[in-house]
Amino acid sequence: MSKSGALCLLLAIGASMVACERPKIKDTHGNLLVKISDIPIGSCGDDSYFGLGIMDGGLEECDRWKKETVDPEYEEYKCKVLRFHAKVKDGKCVCEDKWKGPICNEYHGCQTGETLRAPSGLIGGKPATQQSCTPHMCDHNGTIAVGKKEIECICPPPWDGRLCERLACWRKTIPTQQHRYRNNGDHCICGNHYSGENCDIVKSCLNNGQLIDGKCKCPDHWHGELCDKRCPKGQVTCSTCSSFISGALFTIILLFVNKFNY
Repeated sequence: MSKSGALCLLLAIGASMVACERPKIKDTHGNLLVKISDIPIGSCGDDSYFGLGIMDGGLEECDRWKKETVDPEYEEYKCKVLRFHAKVKDGKCVCEDKWKGPICNEYHGCQTGETLRAPSGLIGGKPATQQSCTPHMCDHNGTIAVGKKEIECICPPPWDGRLCERLACWRKTIPTQQHRYRNNGDHCICGNHYSGENCDIVKSCLNNGQLIDGKCKCPDHWHGELCDKRCPKGQVTCSTCSSFISGALFTIILLFVNKFNY
């Protein structure tokens, strides 16, 4: 067996042993989201977590918090990135009226630690507007976190969005197989070219590919599970192994990232 073939086989075994789902664990800039619950309280020393600490009752970036003088730029940044309901008042970032907590997401009038918000989804065909107290800021069992842009949630598949309010069925599988599922209201169904309980049975191909024994045989210049990917310029055919390797490596790496961040 060739080295490339052996590598394909090894990665196939590894990929089959791990989940292919992709939780939302990064912000829109590609930075890992840090769970608020993991950030130390009262410590901004060498043991700070991702350079963050909860100091004097508020979430802070340790290096900037340690400065002796008030930095107007940091106060603006803090209200935008490290708080949820906050404003700059007299040069300092403070929680808006009736809001409190390290990230200004706890509502006065609710129980300790609870927030006030309307549920996601539709009621009677329209977005919900009635707000109520809830212990969970994130929808669908998400986890409150902070990135480099704003306070948002780590989301389990197949959810996405700042508060895990948006269905994203592509998160149920690896990038090279993301057409297996599609959104259907508030749940996922198989994509147009797939069937089966796990949407892993190919039933038709793209770009004049031929379905043979459950797999697509692609014409010249095309490859991929559905013959949906064009070969690099100048190549008539291209290896399916290379695309599989990238997907398998992505899955294995994601497994280790999830272990520590999800």
